[in-house]
Amino acid sequence: MPPPGFDDLSSAEKLDYVQALWDRVALHPEAAPALEWHRGIIADRLAAHRAGQGSSRSWEEARRDLLSRLRAAQR
Repeated sequence: MPPPGFDDLSSAEKLDYVQALWDRVALHPEAAPALEWHRGIIADRLAAHRAGQGSSRSWEEARRDLLSRLRAAQR
């Protein structure tokens, strides 16, 4: 349930509120619960990365690809 008055906020105010809430949670990431299967996926991906089995690309390449996909979807 949202806090009292939340539904009365504008969309922009709601987004600001949620961002501020997330920022507070992110101050202590160790306190956020992680499901065991999430931990398993992270461990598997880290092991693959360390073994040179993963693939990666620069942020610029990923951003370019995402923007291209977004533009194609908007057509």
